[in-house]
Amino acid sequence: MNYFDMYKLILEIISEKNPKDFQELLDDSQHYSQVKDYIASDNNNQFLISDMQNTLLEMINNNLVSGTVSPLKYVTLIKLNGLTIAGFQYLKRLKYSDSKKEIESLMKQSNLPMTTESLTKILSKIIFS
Repeated sequence: MNYFDMYKLILEIISEKNPKDFQELLDDSQHYSQVKDYIASDNNNQFLISDMQNTLLEMINNNLVSGTVSPLKYVTLIKLNGLTIAGFQYLKRLKYSDSKKEIESLMKQSNLPMTTESLTKILSKIIFS
C-alpha cells in the first residue's frame, strides 16, 4: 500500500470509527478494501503494521492526530483521542478527486519522495496557502 492511501485511510478511520488505540485502529482497518487486498497478497503483514504505526506516529508528531505515545521495552503503546482541526482539514482536502495527482505533481516538482513527512509538508502548503 502506498503512503498516500495509508495516510488517507488512517485519517478516515480515526474520523469515522474513533478508535481508542493503535490496536483498535488496526482492527478497524481490516474492513477497508486496501487493507483486505494487502492481507490477501503475499506481502508480509508486519510491514503493513509497521508502516501504519510509523505513519500514525508522524501524524501525532505533526498534530494531525491527538494521541499519547508510550514507548515500552518491546512495544509502543499509542492511545488516540481523535483528529485535530488540522487533521480534519487534511482529510477534507484528501477527499477531493484530483488531490492525489496534485500532490504527486507538487512532490515531483519539489523533488520529494512519497513519505508521510513529505505528504504532510505538501498538504500544508496546499491547505494553508
